[in-house]
Amino acid sequence: MLNKLWFRLTIAFLLIAIIGVGVVAYLANQATSAGFNRFLEEENSAEMARLQEDLAAYYQLRASWTGAEALLRQYRSTLGSGVGLILLDNDGQIVAATGSGRGEGRGNRPRTAGNEDSLPVLLAGQEVGRLVVDGPPGLNMAGRAGQQFLDDVNEAIVLAGLIAVALALVLGVLLARGLTRPLARLTDATRSMAGGDLDQQVRMGAGDELGELASSFNQMAAALAANERQRQQLFADIAHELRTPLSVIRGQLEAMLDGVLELSPENLSLAHEETILLGRLVNELRALSLAESGQLPLDKRPLDLGMVAAGAKAAFEPLAEADGIHLELSAEPALPQVAADEARIQQVLGNLLSNAMRHTSVHHAGAPHTGAHHAGQAQATEPEVRLEV
Repeated sequence: MLNKLWFRLTIAFLLIAIIGVGVVAYLANQATSAGFNRFLEEENSAEMARLQEDLAAYYQLRASWTGAEALLRQYRSTLGSGVGLILLDNDGQIVAATGSGRGEGRGNRPRTAGNEDSLPVLLAGQEVGRLVVDGPPGLNMAGRAGQQFLDDVNEAIVLAGLIAVALALVLGVLLARGLTRPLARLTDATRSMAGGDLDQQVRMGAGDELGELASSFNQMAAALAANERQRQQLFADIAHELRTPLSVIRGQLEAMLDGVLELSPENLSLAHEETILLGRLVNELRALSLAESGQLPLDKRPLDLGMVAAGAKAAFEPLAEADGIHLELSAEPALPQVAADEARIQQVLGNLLSNAMRHTSVHHAGAPHTGAHHAGQAQATEPEVRLEV
C-alpha cells in the first residue's frame, strides 16, 4: 500500500492538514493567552485602584491601620491564592500582610524583589502608606477561574483540530481516489495494449489535464490500431505479390524436372524473368520500409515532369495496345522544372499507370459483347487511360 499513489496523496493531504491545524492552534492559543492576560491585567489594575481607595477610606475612618488585614484578605481572595498583599506605613514598617510569606509580622521590613509592585495609598493628596503586591514572576492573577478559562479554550482548539484532521483525512482519501482512478484506467488500458489488444479507449468526463491525457491516449491508441491494420494489410499484399512469381518459378522448374517442359534456354528465360520480377518486388519492399521509417534517400535534381511522363507513356504503350487500351498524355507547354528524384517519380507514375490499366482492362473484359453491332460499339468506344501533367 505504501507504493500506491492514492495512499501517498492521502498522507500528504493529512500532513498538510496537521501542520496547518497545529500552526493555527498554536497561534490561537498564544493570541488567546495574550489577550486574556491583558484583560486580567486591566481588571487587576482596576481592582488594585479600588483597594487603594478602600485603604485610604479605611485610614481616614480609623486614623490607623489596625485591623487592615481583613480588608487585604478580602481583596486577596479575588486576586488569587498565589498573590501576597503587604501594607506599609510611612516608615516602611509592615502594618498588615496576607499571603506573602516574605515578611510576616508587624514591624519587619519586607525583603524587596524585582517582581514586587509598590503602590501609594493617598489621603487628600498625602501618602499615608504603601501597598506591595507580591507574586511569582509571570503569574496571572485570575486564580482558578482564569486557568479554567484557558484550559477550556485549549480543549476547544484541540477538539477543533482533531475534527479538522479527521475531515482532512476523509476528504484526502476521496480526492486521492478520484485523482488516481482515471490513472488506474489508463494503466489497465496500457497493459492491454502491451498484451496486443490495441483497440483501447479510455472514457473520462473531466476537462482537466487528466481528460487531456485520456484524449491523447485515445488518439494514440486509435493511430496504433490503424497502423496495425495497415501493417497486416501490407503483409497480405506482400504475400500476394510474392506468391505469383514464386508460383511461376516453381511451376517452371517442376515441369522441367518432370520432363513436361524441355530444359531449354527459352524455358529457363521465363523462370529468369520471374526471378527478376521477384527481385524488383523485394527492392520495392525495401524502399517502402525505408520510406516508412523516414530514411529513404532521395536524389533531388531539376526535373522536367513532362519528359518523365512521356517516358512512362512510351514504356507502357506496348502493354496498353496489347490490352486494347489507348494511352493519352496531356501536358501543359513550358512546364517549370521541379526538384525531385527521377527514379522515384518514374516508379510512382509506373504504379499509377499499371493500376489504371489493370482496372481498365478488367472492366473492359467484363463488358458484354453480343453481335457485330456491339463489337463495333466496343471498337468505337476503346477504353482510354489519360495521363495529365
